[in-house]
Amino acid sequence: MSYVVKSGDTLGAIASRNNTTVQAIMSANPQITNPNSISVGQSIKLPGSGGGGGAIPSPASPSTYTVRSGDTLGAIANRNGTTVDEIMRANPQLKNPNQISPGQQIKLPGQSNGGGTPQPQPQQPKPQQPQPQQPQAPAEGGSSLGTPPATGPWELPVRGPARKLASGDFDAAARELQCEAAAVRAVAEVESGGRTGFDDQKRPKILFEIHHFKRLTGGRYDKSHPHLSAPYKSPLRRASYKKDQWAVIREAFALDPDAAVKSASWGMFQVMGFNHELVGWKSVRQFVYDMYESEAQHMRAFLGFCRGNNLVRHIRNKNWASFARGYNGEDYASNNYHTKMANAYARYSRG
Repeated sequence: MSYVVKSGDTLGAIASRNNTTVQAIMSANPQITNPNSISVGQSIKLPGSGGGGGAIPSPASPSTYTVRSGDTLGAIANRNGTTVDEIMRANPQLKNPNQISPGQQIKLPGQSNGGGTPQPQPQQPKPQQPQPQQPQAPAEGGSSLGTPPATGPWELPVRGPARKLASGDFDAAARELQCEAAAVRAVAEVESGGRTGFDDQKRPKILFEIHHFKRLTGGRYDKSHPHLSAPYKSPLRRASYKKDQWAVIREAFALDPDAAVKSASWGMFQVMGFNHELVGWKSVRQFVYDMYESEAQHMRAFLGFCRGNNLVRHIRNKNWASFARGYNGEDYASNNYHTKMANAYARYSRG
């Protein structure tokens, strides 16, 4: 089914009205390279739409879905009229909602609406029609930069695709957390300025933490590289923040690559590299590659961090002090994270 873009449309709004996602529309329309750049009169294909019109009935019994590159459990749930919690209950083998892999089979919970007609899986490719590569948010192992070596030497990418979020993606994340989109935007603003998770060289925004590098390397560089390895209370820590962060991390990377990337916070939501497993990545190296890929991957890390640290209830309730304590650490008040988030939320909630 095709849709003709009208004045005032955004890809996020079109997705919401048609019970799909920005990522799914991007996948069905490989000619769209920027989700924020669509034109009035442009014809786009809506994924998973039948030719009969009207709403597609939900399945009366569980069906099976094959995970594709770029999928998240939240996106799958939104496309199929269910929730992450319901999918988790239908799939007890899933222990972490942020860890799904391309090719994995999952059951979609049955939701009878009286129609009795199973809902077709909108993203399942026909055998004779290979599924196009998802451009916006590859899953682990699906980065356009490839897959880094699991062990041994590796290099930090110079730059990446740096794909941006569409406005509707904040709404989708809010639905997934069952909170307000203004609350998600508030966290993004405080963590990275709220405009983008990338710098002008298409690198993810980072902040290197010298006290974590000290911890992760056992302090063995304290004497030779005190500007890279020092305690939290050292004045060298705040001095490090004023430096070119990519110069700092590359110097640390030359000493211990994996410890260096684990010691930095990444992207729009500034999730620490050492949290990669908590937020859904098996490998910190793949986590880093995916941070170059898109802000959708930054959002994926944020959602995983909120769930993994039991912060969802705080962002739903706008308890910014408790949220900031869990998100930014016990010393959150020294940087007024809670106050900044509360102020940003108030501004976004006013529209």
